[in-house]
Amino acid sequence: MKKIIKTTMITLSLFTLASCYHKIGRLVIVSTRNMDSKTEYVLLDKGVMGKGKVKKGEALETAIDRSVAKYPTGEFMKNIVISINASGRKIRVIGDVWGTPVAEKAGEKVEKSVKKTVNATIEFKTGDKVTFKNPLGKLIEGTIIGTNQNTAVVEYSDGSKKEIVYEKLTKIEK
Repeated sequence: MKKIIKTTMITLSLFTLASCYHKIGRLVIVSTRNMDSKTEYVLLDKGVMGKGKVKKGEALETAIDRSVAKYPTGEFMKNIVISINASGRKIRVIGDVWGTPVAEKAGEKVEKSVKKTVNATIEFKTGDKVTFKNPLGKLIEGTIIGTNQNTAVVEYSDGSKKEIVYEKLTKIEK
């Protein structure tokens, strides 16, 4: 009986160790293609993970390419942690993906983000109809029943009340 328990424990330990990754190194910056020194790169995402298998050739390059390819304008990674699983057959990289802020397609430059500025002064007062997003992202309408320097007390149509900062409120007209 003891021999069966001992064998089972060893087998479970080997399976557990085989699925774990062990850190083998850190790199400050890595890329699998040429980088343009005149291009201004921006951080696209942090903590991006990519994996590669040794039996398919260049596992480290594959893992890096998979991480960077998650973003169409991704070019390279910074602050990379390289790990390998216990069997030595899989490599994992985790790091920050950097790339260009503009995507180029067929000679056209497509803006990745649009910035709009509005120069308007909005004053909130008691009785104003307002709307805001709840934590689930649903738009809620209400009426301001009280104000102070940073917040307004809004009464919903069902009679409940909530204090909300002005930055989250949008004045509506009905």
